Amino acid sequence: MKKIFLIAVILSGILFPSCNDWLDVNPRTQIRKDVLLETQKGFRDVLSGAYIRLKSDGLYGGEMTWGAIEYLGKHWEPTAGQTDQYIQQYNYTNSSVKDRFANIFKTYYQAIADVNSILEVIDDKKDIFTTGNYELIKGEALAIRAFCHLDVLRLFGPMPTGEIKEDKILPYVKTVTNEIHDHSTYEQFVQLLFEDLNEAEELLGKVDPILSYSIDELKDETTCDVEDDYWTSRQVRMNYYAVLALKARLYLWTQDKANAALYAKKVIDAKDADGQKMWTLADGSTMETGDLACASESIFGLSVYNLDTKATGTFDLTGNGKYAGWNFIYYVFPTNESVADVRRSKQWVDLKKNGQDIYVCKKFYQTERDAKNEIPLIRLTEMYFIVMEATTSATEANQLYGEYASTRGVSSNVDLTSNRENVLKKEFNKEFYAEGQMFFFYKRTGATSALDYSPLKPESYVVPLPEREIIYNNK
Repeated sequence: MKKIFLIAVILSGILFPSCNDWLDVNPRTQIRKDVLLETQKGFRDVLSGAYIRLKSDGLYGGEMTWGAIEYLGKHWEPTAGQTDQYIQQYNYTNSSVKDRFANIFKTYYQAIADVNSILEVIDDKKDIFTTGNYELIKGEALAIRAFCHLDVLRLFGPMPTGEIKEDKILPYVKTVTNEIHDHSTYEQFVQLLFEDLNEAEELLGKVDPILSYSIDELKDETTCDVEDDYWTSRQVRMNYYAVLALKARLYLWTQDKANAALYAKKVIDAKDADGQKMWTLADGSTMETGDLACASESIFGLSVYNLDTKATGTFDLTGNGKYAGWNFIYYVFPTNESVADVRRSKQWVDLKKNGQDIYVCKKFYQTERDAKNEIPLIRLTEMYFIVMEATTSATEANQLYGEYASTRGVSSNVDLTSNRENVLKKEFNKEFYAEGQMFFFYKRTGATSALDYSPLKPESYVVPLPEREIIYNNK
């Protein structure tokens, strides 16, 4: 029986209500993919649906940004006896914990299925596309597939610092089916990741308008020579530089520091057609504009139309949402260092709850005047950190740290020659809370303790697969 694959989309005339709003839609209906994939607009709509999936609560609109992944990174104070506490304790045998991560796993592969439905047929329908749209859509779809698989590897895969066995670990899925996919070994999985990223880099390198226009110019189709607004707002699309940044992230994960630094520097050094830097590090004045999440330095992020609602419900300024405890603030922002740190003064609110000091982040709060409505998923800061960690040149590492520190209001008089990992561990905690990156830093570096000296064990770092996948993989 022919399978019918569905995707959340908006009908013609509603999906693109105005310039730059095409990813800001609130899905209202469903249409069969096999009908959609007969026209260029249909392919665009299906790709749009994949982005919508990414910003769902099960992925980067919740669990993989400030939800379960941040409890793994020990960033929030959990409520005793609740699932979040069991997650922070790495109690992977708890049934509610199993359910949370099984849902994350499922949602990742649903997003992968979204783009696979495009990739399975796009080559056969190449003739329906106007100039550049085939390359743009296929390049973005490949990059999304790689982006999702890489985070599946980082969450459910083995520690990259340990012994890499030849066992099959995870499915790298390239087809759309309801059947369980065969699993790949670590080496096979990584090879498939690079194949997708290499092809995405080649395709987007031919057509991506980000190579011809500045970020500001690409905010409005009237300020650049493009077909329509589908080609604008490249920061909230999988653009050419996002692919390079993903390769830097992947190379660092696989312990290839030379190539990690090489690709990260390509992003840091990127310039627009006028010779100006494509991205610059955010600073205190940036945050004064309301951009507390530093979306201005986002290489790739998601446009979320209801971010204000999500933030208000997640980080309640009365202390009824997610918050950090005294230990976190003490170790991350020690009093003698934090006076001038713009992140401490602008991104955190100090409160009392039941007589205890608690700390609520304002990173994603929006105001009507300053709304950014964007969740950054790859930021320029990460590229700086990759080079600082990966370079063999102490001079280069210290120079980049100095550039970074000056924008954050912290002392640049730090020598990374002998204390690099500890310095970066602290700065990672400051930068990436509520962005889902800290657990991956600990796992990638094989850290034996968090910043507050609470122990981390190798068995804490590998989230078990859903039982259905475990049973299949052990056949």
